[in-house]
Amino acid sequence: MEEVPVTKITIEISGVKRDVTVPSSWNDLSLRSLLLFYETMFTTPGDEFTQSAFTMVKLLSMAQYMLKLDNAALASWEADCISNAAADPDALVSGEDAFLDELHQVLHATISGLFIIEKTESGATTYALKYNRTVNPYPSLHYTPKAEKGTRKMAKTQVLYAPGDSLGNITIYELGYTFTLFETYLETQDESFADTLMAVLYRPSRPLTRKEKDSNWSGDRRMPLRGYEAKIIERSKMMKTLDPMCRRVIMFWFASCRHAIVSAHPKVFSSAGSDNQKEIGYGWGGVLLSIAGGPAHLNEVADQHYSNALTWLSMKADQNQ
Repeated sequence: MEEVPVTKITIEISGVKRDVTVPSSWNDLSLRSLLLFYETMFTTPGDEFTQSAFTMVKLLSMAQYMLKLDNAALASWEADCISNAAADPDALVSGEDAFLDELHQVLHATISGLFIIEKTESGATTYALKYNRTVNPYPSLHYTPKAEKGTRKMAKTQVLYAPGDSLGNITIYELGYTFTLFETYLETQDESFADTLMAVLYRPSRPLTRKEKDSNWSGDRRMPLRGYEAKIIERSKMMKTLDPMCRRVIMFWFASCRHAIVSAHPKVFSSAGSDNQKEIGYGWGGVLLSIAGGPAHLNEVADQHYSNALTWLSMKADQNQ
Protein backbone atom coordinates (compact mmCIF):
# COMPACT_ATOMS: atom_id res chain seq x y z
CA MET A 1 0.00 0.00 0.00
CA GLU A 2 1.27 3.43 -0.91
CA GLU A 3 2.08 5.67 2.04
CA VAL A 4 -0.17 8.67 2.63
CA PRO A 5 1.93 11.81 2.02
CA VAL A 6 2.79 14.02 4.96
CA THR A 7 0.95 17.35 4.69
CA LYS A 8 2.52 19.32 7.53
CA ILE A 9 6.05 19.25 8.90
CA THR A 10 7.85 21.19 11.63
CA ILE A 11 11.27 22.71 11.00
CA GLU A 12 13.53 24.01 13.76
CA ILE A 13 16.64 26.04 12.91
CA SER A 14 18.68 27.87 15.55
CA GLY A 15 15.91 27.37 18.10
CA VAL A 16 13.17 28.81 15.89
CA LYS A 17 10.34 26.44 15.02
CA ARG A 18 7.78 26.80 12.26
CA ASP A 19 5.13 24.58 10.74
CA VAL A 20 5.03 24.22 6.97
CA THR A 21 2.20 22.75 4.90
CA VAL A 22 3.47 20.69 1.97
CA PRO A 23 1.48 19.42 -1.03
CA SER A 24 -0.26 16.07 -0.71
CA SER A 25 -0.42 15.86 -4.52
CA TRP A 26 0.29 17.93 -7.63
CA ASN A 27 -3.30 19.15 -7.28
CA ASP A 28 -2.26 21.26 -4.28
CA LEU A 29 0.15 23.35 -6.33
CA SER A 30 -0.79 26.69 -7.83
CA LEU A 31 -0.35 27.04 -11.58
CA ARG A 32 2.79 29.11 -10.97
CA SER A 33 4.36 26.43 -8.75
CA LEU A 34 3.26 23.67 -11.12
CA LEU A 35 4.96 25.36 -14.06
CA LEU A 36 8.06 26.16 -12.01
CA PHE A 37 8.52 22.60 -10.75
CA TYR A 38 7.73 21.04 -14.10
CA GLU A 39 10.27 23.23 -15.84
CA THR A 40 12.80 22.33 -13.15
CA MET A 41 12.30 18.61 -13.64
CA PHE A 42 12.07 18.29 -17.42
CA THR A 43 13.89 19.89 -20.29
CA THR A 44 13.25 17.58 -23.28
CA PRO A 45 10.01 16.21 -24.79
CA GLY A 46 8.75 12.91 -23.47
CA ASP A 47 10.98 12.63 -20.40
CA GLU A 48 8.11 12.87 -17.95
CA PHE A 49 6.64 9.62 -19.28
CA THR A 50 9.88 7.61 -19.26
CA GLN A 51 12.27 9.01 -16.67
CA SER A 52 12.22 7.28 -13.25
CA ALA A 53 15.11 8.94 -11.43
CA PHE A 54 15.83 12.60 -10.79
CA THR A 55 18.89 14.41 -9.51
CA MET A 56 19.00 15.30 -5.84
CA VAL A 57 19.88 18.88 -6.77
CA LYS A 58 16.57 19.38 -8.58
CA LEU A 59 14.56 17.74 -5.81
CA LEU A 60 16.32 19.80 -3.17
CA SER A 61 15.63 23.04 -5.05
CA MET A 62 11.92 22.17 -5.15
CA ALA A 63 11.90 21.36 -1.42
CA GLN A 64 13.68 24.62 -0.59
CA TYR A 65 11.04 26.55 -2.54
CA MET A 66 8.16 24.83 -0.76
CA LEU A 67 9.76 25.16 2.68
CA LYS A 68 10.99 28.73 2.05
CA LEU A 69 14.55 27.76 2.97
CA ASP A 70 17.35 29.74 1.35
CA ASN A 71 21.00 28.64 1.32
CA ALA A 72 21.72 30.71 4.44
CA ALA A 73 19.03 28.77 6.33
CA LEU A 74 20.56 25.47 5.19
CA ALA A 75 23.97 26.63 6.39
CA SER A 76 22.51 27.54 9.80
CA TRP A 77 20.80 24.15 9.98
CA GLU A 78 24.07 22.37 9.25
CA ALA A 79 25.90 24.53 11.81
CA ASP A 80 23.32 23.54 14.45
CA CYS A 81 23.90 19.84 13.73
CA ILE A 82 27.68 20.24 13.91
CA SER A 83 27.41 22.16 17.18
CA ASN A 84 25.06 19.60 18.73
CA ALA A 85 27.34 16.71 17.74
CA ALA A 86 30.40 18.46 19.16
CA ALA A 87 28.63 19.03 22.46
CA ASP A 88 27.54 15.37 22.77
CA PRO A 89 30.40 12.99 23.61
CA ASP A 90 28.13 10.01 22.91
CA ALA A 91 27.17 11.17 19.40
CA LEU A 92 27.29 8.22 17.00
CA VAL A 93 27.63 10.26 13.82
CA SER A 94 29.34 13.48 12.86
CA GLY A 95 27.43 16.73 12.68
CA GLU A 96 27.76 16.73 8.91
CA ASP A 97 26.25 13.24 8.66
CA ALA A 98 23.47 14.16 11.08
CA PHE A 99 22.63 17.17 8.91
CA LEU A 100 22.50 15.09 5.75
CA ASP A 101 20.25 12.52 7.44
CA GLU A 102 17.84 15.19 8.70
CA LEU A 103 17.86 16.91 5.31
CA HIS A 104 17.05 13.60 3.64
CA GLN A 105 14.10 12.99 5.96
CA VAL A 106 12.70 16.48 5.47
CA LEU A 107 13.17 16.25 1.70
CA HIS A 108 11.19 13.02 1.52
CA ALA A 109 8.43 14.40 3.73
CA THR A 110 8.20 17.49 1.52
CA ILE A 111 8.01 15.78 -1.88
CA SER A 112 6.19 12.55 -0.96
CA GLY A 113 2.94 13.87 -2.43
CA LEU A 114 4.62 14.54 -5.78
CA PHE A 115 6.96 11.57 -6.23
CA ILE A 116 7.01 7.83 -5.60
CA ILE A 117 10.05 7.22 -3.39
CA GLU A 118 11.46 3.69 -3.37
CA LYS A 119 14.57 1.88 -2.18
CA THR A 120 16.28 -0.49 -4.62
CA GLU A 121 17.88 -3.80 -3.63
CA SER A 122 21.27 -2.11 -3.80
CA GLY A 123 20.17 0.49 -1.27
CA ALA A 124 19.83 3.37 -3.73
CA THR A 125 16.75 5.61 -3.65
CA THR A 126 14.69 6.24 -6.78
CA TYR A 127 12.13 8.96 -7.40
CA ALA A 128 9.31 8.64 -9.94
CA LEU A 129 6.72 11.24 -10.82
CA LYS A 130 3.26 10.69 -9.36
CA TYR A 131 0.47 11.13 -11.87
CA ASN A 132 -1.98 12.85 -9.53
CA ARG A 133 -2.61 16.25 -11.15
CA THR A 134 -6.30 15.72 -11.95
CA VAL A 135 -7.28 19.38 -11.43
CA ASN A 136 -7.25 21.04 -14.85
CA PRO A 137 -4.48 23.69 -14.97
CA TYR A 138 -6.01 25.35 -18.05
CA PRO A 139 -9.84 25.16 -18.08
CA SER A 140 -9.83 27.30 -21.25
CA LEU A 141 -7.42 28.48 -23.92
CA HIS A 142 -7.58 31.76 -25.82
CA TYR A 143 -6.27 31.86 -29.37
CA THR A 144 -6.05 34.84 -31.72
CA PRO A 145 -5.25 33.90 -35.34
CA LYS A 146 -2.80 36.05 -37.23
CA ALA A 147 -4.34 38.74 -39.41
CA GLU A 148 -4.56 37.87 -43.08
CA LYS A 149 -1.99 39.45 -45.38
CA GLY A 150 -3.08 42.73 -46.89
CA THR A 151 -5.60 43.54 -44.15
CA ARG A 152 -5.38 45.42 -40.88
CA LYS A 153 -8.45 43.81 -39.47
CA MET A 154 -7.68 41.91 -36.27
CA ALA A 155 -8.89 38.35 -36.16
CA LYS A 156 -11.39 37.51 -33.43
CA THR A 157 -10.01 35.72 -30.38
CA GLN A 158 -11.33 32.18 -30.08
CA VAL A 159 -11.95 30.51 -26.72
CA LEU A 160 -11.58 26.75 -26.45
CA TYR A 161 -12.87 24.90 -23.40
CA ALA A 162 -11.46 21.80 -21.75
CA PRO A 163 -13.25 18.90 -20.11
CA GLY A 164 -13.72 19.08 -16.35
CA ASP A 165 -11.31 18.00 -13.65
CA SER A 166 -10.49 14.27 -13.74
CA LEU A 167 -12.11 14.13 -17.22
CA GLY A 168 -15.31 13.94 -15.22
CA ASN A 169 -17.69 14.95 -18.01
CA ILE A 170 -16.52 13.03 -21.09
CA THR A 171 -18.34 10.32 -23.01
CA ILE A 172 -17.09 6.78 -23.62
CA TYR A 173 -16.53 7.76 -27.27
CA GLU A 174 -14.29 10.64 -26.22
CA LEU A 175 -12.47 8.49 -23.68
CA GLY A 176 -11.64 5.88 -26.30
CA TYR A 177 -10.62 8.55 -28.81
CA THR A 178 -8.27 10.35 -26.41
CA PHE A 179 -6.81 7.21 -24.81
CA THR A 180 -5.90 5.88 -28.25
CA LEU A 181 -4.21 9.15 -29.24
CA PHE A 182 -2.25 9.29 -25.97
CA GLU A 183 -1.07 5.70 -26.24
CA THR A 184 0.03 6.33 -29.84
CA TYR A 185 1.90 9.43 -28.70
CA LEU A 186 3.74 7.42 -26.03
CA GLU A 187 4.63 4.73 -28.54
CA THR A 188 5.82 7.04 -31.33
CA GLN A 189 6.86 10.22 -29.45
CA ASP A 190 5.34 12.05 -32.44
CA GLU A 191 4.21 15.48 -31.21
CA SER A 192 1.48 15.62 -33.84
CA PHE A 193 -0.50 13.07 -31.79
CA ALA A 194 -0.21 15.34 -28.76
CA ASP A 195 -1.51 18.24 -30.88
CA THR A 196 -4.46 16.14 -32.02
CA LEU A 197 -5.17 14.95 -28.49
CA MET A 198 -5.34 18.53 -27.19
CA ALA A 199 -7.51 19.51 -30.17
CA VAL A 200 -9.93 16.76 -29.17
CA LEU A 201 -9.96 17.86 -25.53
CA TYR A 202 -10.28 21.61 -26.18
CA ARG A 203 -13.34 22.62 -28.17
CA PRO A 204 -15.46 25.74 -28.77
CA SER A 205 -18.49 26.50 -26.65
CA ARG A 206 -21.96 25.44 -27.65
CA PRO A 207 -24.25 28.36 -28.55
CA LEU A 208 -25.02 30.67 -25.64
CA THR A 209 -28.75 30.25 -25.06
CA ARG A 210 -30.97 30.62 -22.03
CA LYS A 211 -31.56 26.87 -21.93
CA GLU A 212 -27.84 26.15 -21.95
CA LYS A 213 -27.16 28.68 -19.20
CA ASP A 214 -30.05 27.43 -17.05
CA SER A 215 -28.79 23.84 -17.31
CA ASN A 216 -25.14 24.91 -16.83
CA TRP A 217 -24.46 23.44 -20.27
CA SER A 218 -25.69 20.04 -19.03
CA GLY A 219 -22.29 19.55 -17.46
CA ASP A 220 -20.15 20.16 -20.55
CA ARG A 221 -19.93 23.49 -22.33
CA ARG A 222 -17.96 22.18 -25.30
CA MET A 223 -19.30 21.41 -28.73
CA PRO A 224 -19.72 17.64 -29.19
CA LEU A 225 -16.82 15.63 -30.53
CA ARG A 226 -18.82 13.01 -32.39
CA GLY A 227 -20.08 14.41 -35.66
CA TYR A 228 -17.60 17.30 -35.59
CA GLU A 229 -14.36 15.35 -36.03
CA ALA A 230 -13.55 17.30 -39.21
CA LYS A 231 -12.78 20.36 -37.07
CA ILE A 232 -10.02 18.57 -35.13
CA ILE A 233 -7.36 19.22 -37.79
CA GLU A 234 -8.07 22.95 -37.69
CA ARG A 235 -7.71 23.08 -33.90
CA SER A 236 -4.59 20.91 -33.90
CA LYS A 237 -2.84 23.66 -35.89
CA MET A 238 -3.69 26.06 -33.05
CA MET A 239 -2.24 23.66 -30.50
CA LYS A 240 1.14 23.74 -32.25
CA THR A 241 1.38 27.45 -31.35
CA LEU A 242 0.94 26.93 -27.60
CA ASP A 243 3.82 27.67 -25.26
CA PRO A 244 5.82 24.41 -24.90
CA MET A 245 5.46 24.32 -21.11
CA CYS A 246 1.70 24.88 -21.37
CA ARG A 247 1.47 21.96 -23.80
CA ARG A 248 3.45 19.67 -21.53
CA VAL A 249 1.51 20.53 -18.41
CA ILE A 250 -1.75 19.79 -20.25
CA MET A 251 -0.34 16.41 -21.29
CA PHE A 252 0.73 15.73 -17.69
CA TRP A 253 -2.79 16.58 -16.52
CA PHE A 254 -4.34 14.23 -19.09
CA ALA A 255 -1.88 11.47 -18.17
CA SER A 256 -2.87 11.89 -14.52
CA CYS A 257 -6.59 11.70 -15.32
CA ARG A 258 -6.01 8.62 -17.46
CA HIS A 259 -3.99 7.01 -14.65
CA ALA A 260 -6.83 7.65 -12.18
CA ILE A 261 -9.46 6.17 -14.52
CA VAL A 262 -7.36 3.09 -15.30
CA SER A 263 -6.61 2.56 -11.60
CA ALA A 264 -10.32 2.84 -10.74
CA HIS A 265 -11.25 0.12 -13.27
CA PRO A 266 -8.55 -2.57 -12.98
CA LYS A 267 -10.82 -5.32 -14.28
CA VAL A 268 -11.29 -3.45 -17.54
CA PHE A 269 -7.70 -2.43 -18.18
CA SER A 270 -5.66 -5.17 -16.48
CA SER A 271 -7.53 -8.44 -17.06
CA ALA A 272 -5.08 -10.14 -19.40
CA GLY A 273 -6.76 -12.77 -21.50
CA SER A 274 -10.30 -11.77 -20.50
CA ASP A 275 -13.12 -11.14 -22.93
CA ASN A 276 -12.78 -7.42 -22.17
CA GLN A 277 -9.21 -7.48 -23.40
CA LYS A 278 -10.30 -9.26 -26.57
CA GLU A 279 -12.78 -6.44 -27.21
CA ILE A 280 -10.15 -3.78 -26.53
CA GLY A 281 -7.91 -5.70 -28.94
CA TYR A 282 -10.35 -4.61 -31.65
CA GLY A 283 -9.87 -1.02 -30.51
CA TRP A 284 -12.38 1.14 -28.71
CA GLY A 285 -14.74 0.66 -31.63
CA GLY A 286 -14.91 -3.00 -30.64
CA VAL A 287 -15.69 -2.03 -27.05
CA LEU A 288 -18.53 0.26 -28.15
CA LEU A 289 -19.99 -2.35 -30.50
CA SER A 290 -19.86 -4.96 -27.74
CA ILE A 291 -21.69 -2.73 -25.26
CA ALA A 292 -24.23 -1.62 -27.88
CA GLY A 293 -24.90 -5.19 -29.01
CA GLY A 294 -24.10 -4.24 -32.60
CA PRO A 295 -24.22 -1.12 -34.79
CA ALA A 296 -27.95 -0.42 -34.34
CA HIS A 297 -27.56 1.16 -30.90
CA LEU A 298 -24.02 2.45 -31.31
CA ASN A 299 -24.96 6.16 -31.19
CA GLU A 300 -26.84 5.73 -27.92
CA VAL A 301 -23.85 4.11 -26.25
CA ALA A 302 -21.20 6.43 -27.71
CA ASP A 303 -22.73 9.52 -26.11
CA GLN A 304 -23.08 8.05 -22.63
CA HIS A 305 -20.77 9.02 -19.78
CA TYR A 306 -17.67 6.84 -19.82
CA SER A 307 -18.29 5.52 -16.29
CA ASN A 308 -21.43 3.70 -17.43
CA ALA A 309 -19.50 1.75 -20.05
CA LEU A 310 -16.55 0.94 -17.78
CA THR A 311 -18.89 -0.19 -15.00
CA TRP A 312 -20.66 -2.48 -17.48
CA LEU A 313 -17.31 -3.94 -18.60
CA SER A 314 -16.27 -4.48 -14.97
CA MET A 315 -19.55 -6.31 -14.28
CA LYS A 316 -19.00 -8.44 -17.36
CA ALA A 317 -15.50 -9.31 -16.16
CA ASP A 318 -16.95 -10.49 -12.84
CA GLN A 319 -19.47 -12.68 -14.67
CA ASN A 320 -16.70 -14.29 -16.75
CA GLN A 321 -14.58 -15.25 -13.75
